[in-house]
Amino acid sequence: MTRIENPDSSPPQVREAMKALAANPEEFAKYLADVQHRLLGLTATLTALAHAAQVELRGTHVEGDRFFHARARALPVERQLKALVNSLNNAAAAAEKVAFQRRKHDEKVAALPGLRSAKALEKANKRRPSQAIPVNRTAGQVPPPAKSGYSDDPRSIHDLRDRRSA
Repeated sequence: MTRIENPDSSPPQVREAMKALAANPEEFAKYLADVQHRLLGLTATLTALAHAAQVELRGTHVEGDRFFHARARALPVERQLKALVNSLNNAAAAAEKVAFQRRKHDEKVAALPGLRSAKALEKANKRRPSQAIPVNRTAGQVPPPAKSGYSDDPRSIHDLRDRRSA
């Protein structure tokens, strides 16, 4: 298995494929879901290996061992396998987070023109308050607030109790 140290040293076909993948949000999400699926599959396989190794290593006794010696010899291997499984779980969770952040980025980019136009209108209204342009087009159509039925607002809970009895 060859390791790619520098992404620029990868074949041009791989670089082009990754560029196309990064440009398409749906394909990007599918690819990351596939990576996550593979990582979780590896996690399941390595968990089974860890259990089998634990049984095998703890069952290896040497003459003169006490009851805890085999377990003590097996612990470093068990710890490393557990760390490997945890790392794969973390990588799978990170792949899911990347897909979520990409979706969030795309939504933000789609909403940006509307936000910028609203901000420009607000800025124009601040510069020329006499010629205010409504940010909300329905601002002139909003009815005035309805009367609540109270002559004055209650000041405490006791005022509410007094009003209820009246």
